[in-house]
Amino acid sequence: MKAMSNGTKVLTLADLARRCGVSPVTVSRALSGNRLVAASTRERVLATASELGYSPNLLARALAQNRSSTLGVVIHEFSNPFYSPMVSAIENAAASRDLLVVLGESQRDPLLERRYVERFRQLRAAGIIITPATRGVRHLDALSSAGIPVVVLARQWKKGDFVTVDNVTGGRLAARHILERGHRRVGVVYSDNPENTAVQERVGGFRQTLKTGGVAVPADWDIRTPRTSFEDGQLAADRLLALSRRPSALFAVTDRMAMALIHHLLQHGVRVPEDIAVVGYDDMPYAMYSEIPLTSVAIPVRQMGEVSASILFERLDRGPGRRHHVLLPPSLVVRASCP
Repeated sequence: MKAMSNGTKVLTLADLARRCGVSPVTVSRALSGNRLVAASTRERVLATASELGYSPNLLARALAQNRSSTLGVVIHEFSNPFYSPMVSAIENAAASRDLLVVLGESQRDPLLERRYVERFRQLRAAGIIITPATRGVRHLDALSSAGIPVVVLARQWKKGDFVTVDNVTGGRLAARHILERGHRRVGVVYSDNPENTAVQERVGGFRQTLKTGGVAVPADWDIRTPRTSFEDGQLAADRLLALSRRPSALFAVTDRMAMALIHHLLQHGVRVPEDIAVVGYDDMPYAMYSEIPLTSVAIPVRQMGEVSASILFERLDRGPGRRHHVLLPPSLVVRASCP
């Protein structure tokens, strides 16, 4: 045992190995859940460690293995419920591997994002799952080249692994539903930020299907906003209310925008769906509890988190291999806002 400056004895890995009658390597593997250790041996090591109050030195382990038991996750906004099921799924998967998730919020700021990525690199994170703020991802290319597994979540990444939804198909689903309900006066509400590639894909698929159906969106009903928040939905509603002629149906590219838009329209006497039908995107957990339950394109967000973690663990176990480019299928959930 090592002695601390206050005279307290600290149990080391070697001490624990002697008490269990196995090698320090076996103890290390047992504590980390390595499957090479027999179940009976693992149980004996864990029981002895618990009895003696042994706590592994994670910093020493990280230095020895050149990676820590930390998994870095960077998302855009903590306040956006879109990410909650993904992060929950990643947390659950990481816990099964005895990994600690450290969460960072980029606020869609590429400089802040790179700062988080660099900190995770310095901490010797086992890997990183990230939703990039922009299409400029050279810092991720560098991490991948350095042997640190990276999985991009909710965006595409040609040079590496990514898990997202097929947003083009999602936009098409929204357009097809609107057209099938007989609407020909159609508008769209979306962020005009070119870095938000997911939104651009949704709008692209939406326009393609409208065009096939012989419908075009007039300039007055092509409503662009800075972002995709509740506030942007209210801004879009204000622009609609100022028009003398309004669309009979709208596609809003996020549920947050759609719900805020509906709320503001109702406050000003515009009926939904009688005057304007609304389709959202994401199918957030509370979309069904909106003032007018929201018809929405559903994204399998929890599955996105699970698959991204699975790919990362594959990289940790097997190293580099064929790139995983995963596009999960969306679906349409029909409710009262566009029945």
